[in-house]
Amino acid sequence: MTDASPRRRVSPLTPDDRRAAIIAATLPLLRDEGLNVSTRRIAECAGVAEGTIFRVFPDKGALISATLAHAFDPAPTVESIRAVSGDPDLRFRLRTAVQILNRRFRDNAPLMVQLRSSGLAVVTNAPAPAFDPGETLAQLTAAFVELIKPDEGLLRLPAETVAALLISMVLVNNRNQVLPTEDIVGVVLDGVLTPENQKEPAC
Repeated sequence: MTDASPRRRVSPLTPDDRRAAIIAATLPLLRDEGLNVSTRRIAECAGVAEGTIFRVFPDKGALISATLAHAFDPAPTVESIRAVSGDPDLRFRLRTAVQILNRRFRDNAPLMVQLRSSGLAVVTNAPAPAFDPGETLAQLTAAFVELIKPDEGLLRLPAETVAALLISMVLVNNRNQVLPTEDIVGVVLDGVLTPENQKEPAC
């Protein structure tokens, strides 16, 4: 007896989808194994033939440059931060945003170290992707400001200042891993005095 039910035809990946899939497979390899990872290793993790990579990217340098550009692109981080903007609890919004920012810095730290120590041109003869830290910081700060603005009336500092303080603490903390997320937010919102000592003494 034959199965007369129609078989679902799997649509082939579009060039953009295949490019995105190869980049997604390459990124964790760059973090874990460095810029010298082979295209054979990338192909294995992407589940494609090695030749497929070179039908999508002209060479290894172009693939790594595209992957680094994807990793450093602030847009996904900004989108994730804005996704919690509707929550009524300011402290929750900021804790979530700090966790998202922590993850970004933690994930990209190995890539920054590798680029500084060896440089992409040394490994692949390709220039490093254009990356403007100042513009990235501005976009991340703007996303934090948007989270804070609805409750700015509760604060004694402008939303822009509070956002800058939070991001600065996250940057410093990622070097030393001193404070958990709730303490970063707590220090900025509440200070470092214990609750019973937060009132100023009477003159």
